Amino acid sequence: MTLSGKTILITRAAHQAADFVRAIEQHGGIAITFPTIEILPPVTWDACDRALANLYMYDGILFTSTNGVEFFFRRMAARDVSATELKSKMIFVVGEKTKQAVEQKGCTVNLMPDKFSASDLAKNINQLDLHGRSFLFPRGNLGKDVLQDNLKLLGARVDSVTVYQTTKPAQANISKVKSMLLNGKIDIATFTSPSTFKNFAGLFSEQELKEIAQKTKIAVIGPATASVMEDANFEADIIPPQSTVESLIDAIALSFKSGIPAARDRDGRTPESEMH
Repeated sequence: MTLSGKTILITRAAHQAADFVRAIEQHGGIAITFPTIEILPPVTWDACDRALANLYMYDGILFTSTNGVEFFFRRMAARDVSATELKSKMIFVVGEKTKQAVEQKGCTVNLMPDKFSASDLAKNINQLDLHGRSFLFPRGNLGKDVLQDNLKLLGARVDSVTVYQTTKPAQANISKVKSMLLNGKIDIATFTSPSTFKNFAGLFSEQELKEIAQKTKIAVIGPATASVMEDANFEADIIPPQSTVESLIDAIALSFKSGIPAARDRDGRTPESEMH
């Protein structure tokens, strides 16, 4: 098996970790779950409820995550709003999983970029004539404004509503995982969003993070997460070609096969004794 005997830390939310764990184990790896984020309903549904009451006013809907889809449709059901009301609207999404989640609700996706990021969706949208169009953007509380800003520049109106919030969960096994990391017992630490890394970094001192970087490979799901790491003087060893868990696991397996080093110094140099 490609990950035989390798220990891989999963920091994504607990309710989203099952498929990740299963895939790692199918490849012969050992998955250690250590969720650094928790996904909860928003503090208030007021903004979303107002948008649902005026759903007829929107020409399209934007979804950039499966969480956005699930929480939005869950609220629609709670307010007795039928999914059929979205069938006449343009639906733009980021990511294959998000597309699948929308289609499972009986709706059609009109646009999804080849690369799975909000900035790539914005580039695709730039080619459309959206002047005077109105869009609803159900999102998380930590989402960036790249997408809605681009649509506004194209003359569209965008109403962003928070349908879920990302928070720090209570951790019962911090000491155990910290010990494993500092003693080089974890081969790969994975991060699937900027929040997973930010909350993870907040659990350790600067010196401890340096030690972890020297002993553990760091794998991230995409450039947005890698960029947040760089801001913290932390470097990702592995970034997959597509921002999906499947692509991330393939990239991790390839790294062991090709000998990507576990440690890189924080100036971006790799020790001479190790191979790229």
